[in-house]
Amino acid sequence: MSIVGHILDVSVAVLGFFIVSCLMKGRLSAAQKLYLSSAGFLLLWLVAIIGMDYTENMAALQVMDAITCACSALLIMTILLISLIFTRNLVQIPRHYWLLYVLPALSSLIVFTNPLHHLFYRQFSIYASEVKFGPLFIISGLQYYIYSIIVVIIMIRYGIRSRTRRVWGQVGLFIGGLSVPFCTNLLATLKIVNLPISATPLAFLVTILCHGIAVYYLNFLNIKPVALESMVDNVSEGYVILSSDRCIIYSNAAFDEIFGEQYKMRINCYLNQVVEDLEERKRDVIYNLLNFFDVCKQSVNVISYEQAILCEEGKVYYSVELTPILVKHSMAGVLAMFRDVTKLKEEMKRKQQNLSRAMERERLISLGQMIGSISHNLKTPIMAISGDVTLLEDLVREYSQSVGDPEVTAQDHQEIAGEMNGWLARIKECCAYMSDIITTVKGMATNLSTSSEGEFTMDEVFKRVEMFLKGKMARNGCRLITENQLPGSTVIRGDINNMVQVINNLLDNACDAMEEKGGDVELRAWKKDGSVYIAVKDQGTGISADVQEKLFRSMCTTKGTKGTGLGLYSSAEIIRARFGGKIWVENNEEGGASFYVGLPIEDDERG
Repeated sequence: MSIVGHILDVSVAVLGFFIVSCLMKGRLSAAQKLYLSSAGFLLLWLVAIIGMDYTENMAALQVMDAITCACSALLIMTILLISLIFTRNLVQIPRHYWLLYVLPALSSLIVFTNPLHHLFYRQFSIYASEVKFGPLFIISGLQYYIYSIIVVIIMIRYGIRSRTRRVWGQVGLFIGGLSVPFCTNLLATLKIVNLPISATPLAFLVTILCHGIAVYYLNFLNIKPVALESMVDNVSEGYVILSSDRCIIYSNAAFDEIFGEQYKMRINCYLNQVVEDLEERKRDVIYNLLNFFDVCKQSVNVISYEQAILCEEGKVYYSVELTPILVKHSMAGVLAMFRDVTKLKEEMKRKQQNLSRAMERERLISLGQMIGSISHNLKTPIMAISGDVTLLEDLVREYSQSVGDPEVTAQDHQEIAGEMNGWLARIKECCAYMSDIITTVKGMATNLSTSSEGEFTMDEVFKRVEMFLKGKMARNGCRLITENQLPGSTVIRGDINNMVQVINNLLDNACDAMEEKGGDVELRAWKKDGSVYIAVKDQGTGISADVQEKLFRSMCTTKGTKGTGLGLYSSAEIIRARFGGKIWVENNEEGGASFYVGLPIEDDERG
């Protein structure tokens, strides 16, 4: 037996053992099944070549040759199918992919039926000089080269598209394994080298070997790692995996683009060494990562922080999340994710500014309404003071004229002084009333952003809103009924001016809801289940269900074209943000609507 014969025998034995071993490992993926199918076709090809050495029967030789041709066509098509499965990350083989086997199957059928039509061989012989090829032999041979070139193109395009080191390594292994039989067959076809018919299938052993290494050592045909790596490389967030000794063992394309060149954080680099080579202004990025890495490692919990970096475009903000990687309950490393939150922060800032402007507009509108209302209240004390001053002037003049008059007794002087004190007391009372109004208005004029925390009672709130709305209530024919059921020791923490603005807005809306017919507006406060509740009840027309759904969540008004919707919206924001409470509305069974405010109070505030 020749050396080639021994090689064929050993190859068949090894290949057969390999296929059986793979099948015994249990469930196989679609790609693994295709790989073993290609190995099976090669095994059958080698067996047929060996069989040709053990017979001289022409019919048997023709069958053996047909088997080699069929296996060659089916093998290269299976490799093409593997490349499609891999590059498209398919877990299962689509049904229409099986149509690719139509041409190889037809070629195989033509070879097996050659004695009937002689389209493949016009004359078959085991001697090359005596063989005469038919027209379909050339077509069949071209199929092999065309399919091989298609496979190479598919794999190269996939490597260029993925742009990952791992994929390029797999692509190189795949193409390298396929190039050996391709070149061997090309040399034999062009008769550049005189090779036996066993040369091409033996060359395919290199292909099977390369693909086998990829399958069982590099996970070439394991779709999940490749798909996951491709997915991670194509997401916008930056990912980096750090070993327990702070060495970078993997990073995706987004991380490399941001930190790879600018901060010298590359694979196989230690963070402790990287920080020494950076300029001072960039070191805080590494220091923060190192510090939070240690926290994550010690606590074995997910750790998050925010990191700002300087780029050519300006300052960019990243939300960094460190997740511990556990292997058999032991800390093996940390996965760090860098998410760009610059646009999110800018959007939040813009929304906050818009909200602040809207609330400021509403505050000014409310303030203007209050000024118009209290101007009527100020007229009364001012006119009273004016009258009192006139009377005081008369008394002063009378007192001056009585000095030295023998008919005026000391008792008369005391009576005049008593009257003067009485008028002075009235003036002081009016001044105190006006001072309270001015103080309250001044507090309301303070910007909401500078509101001060303090403690107040609902009695104080009720007193202020009554003062503000006294004039409007009278003009609208409304009567304000207040009922404070809270104990005197119950205090609320926050800015009283914010609360007065909210209650004043609700009462103002209640007056408007009753239009010109007037009626009673109720303002109540009580405590239940550790919370303070405030209710404003009117006798208006009520609020439709669709409007109720929009209130407090958008600029929706209950006043039609006369309102802006800012009042209720800003009131809801004040209650939520300043007091941690909530506000809602319900229609009354007897008509009208009731607005409710719920405020949580702490244990030491409950009295």
